Amino acid sequence: MSATPIPTHDWGDTPELYGPRHDYRESLVLRRLLPALPGPEVLNAGAGAGSLTLKMVDTGLRVTSTDASARLCDWTRAALERRGAAAENPVFVGDVQRLDLPDASFDAAVCAEVLEHVDDDAAALAELARVLRPGGLLVVTVPANPYRYDWTDQWAGHRRRYTPQMLEERMRTAGFPDASARGWGFPLTGLYHRQVYRRALRRRLAAGHGTVAGGAPPRLAARVLRAAFEVDTAFIGRRPGYHGLLAVGHRRADTA
Repeated sequence: MSATPIPTHDWGDTPELYGPRHDYRESLVLRRLLPALPGPEVLNAGAGAGSLTLKMVDTGLRVTSTDASARLCDWTRAALERRGAAAENPVFVGDVQRLDLPDASFDAAVCAEVLEHVDDDAAALAELARVLRPGGLLVVTVPANPYRYDWTDQWAGHRRRYTPQMLEERMRTAGFPDASARGWGFPLTGLYHRQVYRRALRRRLAAGHGTVAGGAPPRLAARVLRAAFEVDTAFIGRRPGYHGLLAVGHRRADTA
């Protein structure tokens, strides 16, 4: 499989594709975000199909969502319209490396599974710092451990994976002096990725499909997996075999 060129997946092709790992990761983001929010205005930078946007809106936050994919933005906007929440929660096509937003516009920002996709992650982090108010909260998730980079990363369009030190340094340079990154996904999420997800994707690609859509676990199995992933919560930041990183930081306060 590794000797064959791997096509890069366009996530806009499968906006309906979510699984138990995705849901667990978003729950970790919310657990770090909600108790520490300095205010209700939140930017979801790289919102994808909007699953996290919808969860934040359901908690009463006012969420602005942006994504590079017009199709994914349409998907998110339609989901908000079905909830009657589109007017208060705008969605627009945009590049996280060059956000078309005013300075100091948000109390918090989420950038989940995005930085690894962009050419200039330093520019993206600097933009997030720019649009946050002083003291504003940033929550970031990225894939962990550069030595684990493989053909599934190529397929997903990942430019890189991160170490905790690498992510913290880039966040601090961008204006988040208290940035702290912790590993998550040990032991079950990583095992799921290696033994279930990669095998399912390999079968789909070998069959001529460019996506794992159609191969998602049945609903009952997905619920069991989602519940099982909570075991990993006890090991966040404690084991070297983590699957991803979850980082938080506050925008540097103005000193002038």
